[in-house]
Amino acid sequence: MTGPGLNLSRLLASSLQGLFQTHRQIHTHGAPLLFKATQQLLAEPMKKKKRIDPSILAAREAKKIKKIDKEIKKLTRFGRILKPVAEIELPKKQFTLAKERQRTAPVLSFEELENRALLQKQWGRFKTNAWIHQQRVYDKMIAAQDEALEELKAESEYLYQEALKVDYGMVAMRFEGPKSTPPIKDYAPPDGDYVDTTRKY
Repeated sequence: MTGPGLNLSRLLASSLQGLFQTHRQIHTHGAPLLFKATQQLLAEPMKKKKRIDPSILAAREAKKIKKIDKEIKKLTRFGRILKPVAEIELPKKQFTLAKERQRTAPVLSFEELENRALLQKQWGRFKTNAWIHQQRVYDKMIAAQDEALEELKAESEYLYQEALKVDYGMVAMRFEGPKSTPPIKDYAPPDGDYVDTTRKY
């Protein structure tokens, strides 16, 4: 009797050991006996709704209606109130200091007023004469250029046509690569982003 009993216990022990080994190979949890922690439920039970007195609800509604009526009266009395522009609005401190910062213009004598008027007239005459002289110089240069081109045309038509061409060597400018890039096909340009600094009212 002892022989078969020992064999059965060994069989059970070997089967249990194999079972634990298979679980140990498949399961990656480190807790013993395959214990698993459930989710933490931290919500409190729902509170019972309190019944509010109908008179209190009516008072609240009346207060809201009174506030709306007050805003309507304010709009009808003062009209539409525009949003203030920060760049145009002056601070109140400048209004209080306006009289203190006000300066009176010095009273000029008759001789000083005459001198200033004469000086202004002289400056106007000087600028007019300078403009006339500049225009005469431009006219002489254009006339000399036209005369030289006519003489060159009489000498050689080829040289005349070459002289009319633009000389790009006079300007130090150099182009590398395409002058105009073709657009990318089916390209959706991004809208871009910006920081809205508008003041909220």
